[in-house]
Amino acid sequence: MGSGSLAAVIPRHGLARARRCLPAVIALSWALTPSLPALRLSGWPLGNEGVSPLFSRGEAPEVQALSSPPPPDGAFPVDEHILLPDLLTTPPTSVEVTNLPTGRVLRFANTVWNGGEGPLDLHGVTDVAARRTRVVQRASTAAGSTTEWPVGEFVWHPTHTHWHLDGFAVYQLWSIDQVGDLDNLVASSDKVSFCLVDVEIADPDNRLRPPAREYTGCGRGRQGLSVGWGDTYRSYIDGQSLPLDKVGDGLYALVSIANPDHRLRETEAGNNTGLVYLAITADRATIVPIRAIARERCLSGGKC
Repeated sequence: MGSGSLAAVIPRHGLARARRCLPAVIALSWALTPSLPALRLSGWPLGNEGVSPLFSRGEAPEVQALSSPPPPDGAFPVDEHILLPDLLTTPPTSVEVTNLPTGRVLRFANTVWNGGEGPLDLHGVTDVAARRTRVVQRASTAAGSTTEWPVGEFVWHPTHTHWHLDGFAVYQLWSIDQVGDLDNLVASSDKVSFCLVDVEIADPDNRLRPPAREYTGCGRGRQGLSVGWGDTYRSYIDGQSLPLDKVGDGLYALVSIANPDHRLRETEAGNNTGLVYLAITADRATIVPIRAIARERCLSGGKC
């Protein structure tokens, strides 16, 4: 950004003074906020390549899980390399403040995609007597053998009317301090369940990405994410919101965390968080470009 950027509006003395200038911050940010491709973190591409963003989460045929039992204690074979997924979360998008009969909420879209060596492959094993569907994660080794271990349950979502993996994500809204670091947690979701399917191409250049969707339905037999594919929950979907009843005007960070309990096995568990800075005032939420926050941190003597 040049001399007319949002960063130029924020004074050297910190973001606290910027809160008194929120109307100017919002107006300038609204005009200068880049599109989603420009907001991608380095190495986190997101594209469609002609794939419809309105992909339906219809039911897929039931698929039986592996007949072999999980390995003892869920341990990996020590002598073979396992091709695991790597779940990454893009910064939330389509952020808006909405007034509902139950109160004011912050709505947003969320995308989780797989940048690993193998698919996130989930299979349901239903216990009819207990009326529960246990979920195992299956993975292949480099030599071609397979292994699996328990990771949770498929639960029925009464609003979405299909099956979800329980406890897949958590959404949080944080106040931020004078240099943009997370300060106080002001709103949080419960652990959010997900139907995991290939919705859109996330990494078109990934040589491991299958050309077509391999996970297409929200049944309790099989769900997952192919390498290079992402699952997007649009902002209008039930559950894609945080309450704002106790949130005043100011600057905040909206955080999305996939696999918060680390039940799913991945190649890397430290990259599951997506974050976007927001200016919230009255009935509007405006994305604050990360360049403005980074510059303020640098000017305040922090990491540049």
